[in-house]
Amino acid sequence: MKFLFLTSATVIAATVLAGCAAPSGSARAAGPFKVLSSAKQDAAVAQCIQVTWQNEAMFGTSSDVFLHDLSGGGFTVFTTESRYFADVHGKGPATLVEFYAPQDDSQAALRSAAIATCL
Repeated sequence: MKFLFLTSATVIAATVLAGCAAPSGSARAAGPFKVLSSAKQDAAVAQCIQVTWQNEAMFGTSSDVFLHDLSGGGFTVFTTESRYFADVHGKGPATLVEFYAPQDDSQAALRSAAIATCL
């Protein structure tokens, strides 16, 4: 019985952690839904996107949003299960935002507009 409980707890913990894993390279393979740029610093843009995407009035109660460092510099802002994510990185004097979303998704335009408020 004790083993069954520990196994169940491990499975639940793994499931929860899988929901907040940063997007993989294969998620980027199809290319971004939209590319935007800003004169602001990449950290400021990324933090703004994170806060804006957490707005429950706009995106509902399932608005967990995470921020991770990109290996080559910059940040990835992403939602649970990485359904929506934005790579934010400096490119010369500008900051480039590559926004990824499923095609024909009803929230993609709204999330893209939220990003635009951070530029």
